[in-house]
Amino acid sequence: MPGRMHQVELVEAADEPVRSPSARVPGGRVDVALDEDAPERRTDDVLAARTWLRRHARTLVPTAAVLAATLLVTQLVIDRREAARLAALAAIPGVVPPADSSIGVIWRAEARLAAALQSGAMVDGVLVGGIQDADGAPSVVGLDPDTGAVAWITPVDLPTPQPTPTSSSPELWIACSAVRHEGSHVAACVSQQYGEGVQGIPSSAVWVLDPDDGRLLAERVVDGGSGLAFTDDAMVVVERVTDDGSPARPDADAVRWAVTATDPVGGDTRWTWSSPLSGVVSRDDGPEGLSGTSGASLQTHEDRVVVGIDDHAWILTSDGELVRDVPLEPASWLQPARAGVFIKSTWTSSDLYQGALVLENGTQVPIDETAGWLAVDDGSAPDVVLTVGEGGQGTDGLSGRSARTGERIWHLPGTIVAALMLDGTLYVATSDSLRALDATTGEVLWRTPLERLAHQLATDGTYLLVPGLGVTLEAYSLRDGTLAWSTDLSEEVAGDRSTVFVQGFRSGWHDPRLYVWMDSGSVAVLG
Repeated sequence: MPGRMHQVELVEAADEPVRSPSARVPGGRVDVALDEDAPERRTDDVLAARTWLRRHARTLVPTAAVLAATLLVTQLVIDRREAARLAALAAIPGVVPPADSSIGVIWRAEARLAAALQSGAMVDGVLVGGIQDADGAPSVVGLDPDTGAVAWITPVDLPTPQPTPTSSSPELWIACSAVRHEGSHVAACVSQQYGEGVQGIPSSAVWVLDPDDGRLLAERVVDGGSGLAFTDDAMVVVERVTDDGSPARPDADAVRWAVTATDPVGGDTRWTWSSPLSGVVSRDDGPEGLSGTSGASLQTHEDRVVVGIDDHAWILTSDGELVRDVPLEPASWLQPARAGVFIKSTWTSSDLYQGALVLENGTQVPIDETAGWLAVDDGSAPDVVLTVGEGGQGTDGLSGRSARTGERIWHLPGTIVAALMLDGTLYVATSDSLRALDATTGEVLWRTPLERLAHQLATDGTYLLVPGLGVTLEAYSLRDGTLAWSTDLSEEVAGDRSTVFVQGFRSGWHDPRLYVWMDSGSVAVLG
C-alpha cells in the first residue's frame, strides 16, 4: 500500500564475498603480520568467523544474557534450598550454628552459671537451666545463648531443703525441657538429688516457668517412687495405686501403676491409663539383679510412652492408648530405639549385651547388642535400627538392622566412639578414623584416617566438627571427609587465665552451642 512503511531485516548472504581489509577503507593503511608457517586458509577462516559473528550478533547477545540469567537464578535456587536445609537442621537437637575458621569465644560463664549449659534447654530462644548459690539454694536462670546475658533468675524451693554443702551433702541436678502450652512453650524443670547423703529415693520438684520473664507458672512435688517424663505438650507421671485407685502403701503386696498426663501449667488431666494388678517383687525374694518393684521408670520417645517396672513394661501412645505389653526377664529393661523399634536388654555378669529387638508388630528378634546412641539424628533412613556391641575395651561394632524384620543389613567392626545421622548418611568416629556410611546399605562413602581418638562429633550441617589436640577444633567436609579448616583456640579460651582444660569441646543436652569446660568449672562458649 503506497505510503506505508514496512519492517525490513537486513541479512548478509552466506555466500557474500569476503572483502580484503584494504578494500574496506579506501586509501587506508593496513599493517599485517604474516605467519609463514600457517596455512593460507587460516586468514580466510578467521575472516569467515568474523563475518558469522557479525551476522549473528543480535542473537548471540540475548542468548548469552539468558544463559547468565539462568545460571544466576539456578544459583539463587541452590542457595535458597541450602538455606532452607540449614534452617531445618537448626531445629534438630545437637546441631550447632554455622561455623567457620573464625569461630571464637563469644561469651564466658562462671561456674555458677555454667551448670545451666549442662542440663539446660532452649525454650523459645532462651537457654533455661538450673543453678545453685554458694549455700546450695537452687534457682532457674534464663540466658541469651548468643551473648550469655542473664535475662532473669527465679529462686525455687526443694521439697526437702538442700543442706549446706559438705563432703557428704546430696548433689543436685536440675534438668529442663521445653513443653508446648497454648501455642508457645514453657520451661519445665525437675530437681533430682543424688550422692552419698541421699536416703532412699528423694521426691522431685517440678517448676514450670515462662521463658520470657521467668515467672513461676506452676510447681509440683512428685514422690520419689514415681516415674516422671514430658511429652511435647504434657507432664506424665506414673504412681503406685491400689485396686481402687487410691495411693498404695509402701508395704503393699500388689499394686497397679496409674499413668496420668496433665497440662503442665493448669494441671488439667489430659488422659489416664492403669496397668493390671501386679505383684510386688521384694529385694529379698527376687532374683539377683532385681531392684524390687518399689518404683517405675518412665520414658518418652517420639509419640510413645514407656512404663517399666522390674518384670514388666508397657508401651503407650502419647495419647494414653496401650500399644504393647512386654514381659521382662530378671534384670532386664526396655528402651526405645529408632523407627518404632524397642530393645529389651538384660544385664549379665559378663558385661556383654544380651536381649531382643521388639519390632512394631510385637515380634522379638534375639540380639547380642543394644541400642546405638546418636549425637544428632534427623530421622532420615527411617527403616534402619542401629545397634552396638560390647567388647573388652568398650563399644565394639555398629550394625544397621531392618526395622521391619530385625535382620542385620550391614556391620561395621571395631571400636565405635561417636556417631550422628544426617540426610541418610551415618557419620562415625572409630578408634582411628572418621567414616561416612550410607545408613541403608552400610556402604562406606569416605574414610579419613585420624592419629587420635575423636571423643565427640558435632555438626553445623556443613561440616563434621571434631576436637583436635589441645583446644583445637577441626572441620571436615560432610561431602568427602577432607579437612576444610582447623583452628587453635587455646589462647583465646584461656584469656588472661592460666587454666587446665578438663574437657575439650562439648555441646550441652539441648543447648545449641559448643563450649569448653575449664578446671575452675567455668566455660567458654564458642560461636
